[in-house]
Amino acid sequence: MGLRQDQLAGAAGVGLRFIVELEAGKPTIQLGKAIQVLDTLGCALTVDDRS
Repeated sequence: MGLRQDQLAGAAGVGLRFIVELEAGKPTIQLGKAIQVLDTLGCALTVDDRS
C-alpha cells in the first residue's frame, strides 16, 4: 500500500512499536490489534478448526 510504519499504525489505531514488533515476527502479540492491522490493509484472517 506504500504506507510507512507510522502511517499504518495511525490508520490501524495501534502504536508504532506494535507494527515494528508485528513485522519482526514477535511470537507474542495481541490478536485483536493484529486483526485491526489486517483489516486496515484490506486483509482477513481465517481460522480453520481441524479437530
